[in-house]
This record gives sequence, structure tokens and C-alpha cells, in this order.
Amino acid sequence: MLQAHLHPDWEAASRRHEDIDRSVEWLSRLIPPGSSILDLGCGPGLYTERLATLGYDVTGLDISRRSIAYAQEHDRQSQYLYKNYLELDYTEAFDMITLIYCDYGALTQSERHALLGKVHRALKPGGLFIMDVFTHQTIRSKQDSTSWSAQPDGGFWHTEPHICLEAAYYYEDHTVEARQTVAVTANELHQYLIWNTVYTRETLAAEVLPWGFQVDSVYDDSCGSPYTGEADTLCFVLRK
Repeated sequence: MLQAHLHPDWEAASRRHEDIDRSVEWLSRLIPPGSSILDLGCGPGLYTERLATLGYDVTGLDISRRSIAYAQEHDRQSQYLYKNYLELDYTEAFDMITLIYCDYGALTQSERHALLGKVHRALKPGGLFIMDVFTHQTIRSKQDSTSWSAQPDGGFWHTEPHICLEAAYYYEDHTVEARQTVAVTANELHQYLIWNTVYTRETLAAEVLPWGFQVDSVYDDSCGSPYTGEADTLCFVLRK
């Protein structure tokens, strides 16, 4: 996973680094340097470190101990916390909070609602919450499927040689995707289940507005591309 984060050209655990650069440049136009930012799901600090270099007071938070250790070793400007962001306990502490690369849709409904409440409380009055999600464009032509592949040199799901069994299923009028992966090595079996809820501008607004946010602006992605409604992603700038 850490290797996938750090590879500049992989669209895997993180976006390609050139897209991260574009995203950070856009984010820097939303609030002035010196502002406080909380980067949720920061991984190894790819956004966090870039924002800190631009003069922001940045805190990165992630549930991956290895990613946090890497970030702390390579970025002395920022504060990093090994913590589940569903356990946020700040009150009016940040000018901006980011949740980038569509983490939001991977949560269950109850987790999403809990997170929205905690983010709203953690923002200062007038603070911004930047979040992106996948849209229907990403799964509209997909159907339930199963597949397998051999990974003789190891791969994303396991470093050892393994057989990879994969399945995808779709629910709730094709708005929820479940992807199951089983990595079978000579001695072990590892199973992963990843959920993804996709949104339109209207359905995302209906979910976030009851928690006290206002939609400040809408974009096609977290790089600030103008909204067309035809992209694979959707990005909201929400204001407390």
C-alpha cells in the first residue's frame, strides 16, 4: 500500500503526483497561508507536506501506522496523528478540512453521518470542508462479475506470489458497488471487501446539507475543474 501511495504515476492508493500538485495549487487558492488544515486520510503525507511547504498549519490523520510513520520521518513541518478519522474529537479547530480521493463513498451510511457531524464540529465558523466522491459514470456500464488472476511475483494485494480472486456486485439501483478480493498464497488467505457509493450533485447535497453545511461551490474534481456533471468524480466545497 505504501509503495502504491508513493509511486508518482500510479492511480492506486493515491492519485498521480502531478494531479496532487494540481489539487494542492487549487486548494491554496481557497484559504490564505497560515490557515489551519486537517487532512483526513492523509496516508504518507502527500498533500499534507505540500500544503505545509506553502505556509499552512497542517495536521495529517490516518489509520495506517506505516503511512504515518513514513510521513513523520519525511515531513517535520506538519503534525501527524495515527488515528481513525471516525473518532475525530475537535471543536472549532480548523479553517479547512479535506477528505480527498473519494474516501467518503467507501463508508457506510452510519459512518458517513457520524463523520459529517464530527467534521462540522471541528471546523471554525465559516470553515471549509473539501470532499470528493465517485459519480455514476464510474459504474453505470458495469455488471456483477467474477474473475481471477495469477500474481507470480506478488502484487498490490500481497507481496508474495498468490492467486487473486475478484468479484464485483451492485446494489441500490446501481448506486452501491461492493468489490471483494481474496489473495491466496501458499500458506495464507487474505480477504478484502471495499464498498463504494456513487453520487450525483443532487444526492450528495441531500446527504450533507442536513448536517449544517452550505454548498459553497461544486467542481468535477479535487483539482478545481469546472463542473460539467459528466466526470467520474464530483467535488464539493462545503462551508460551515
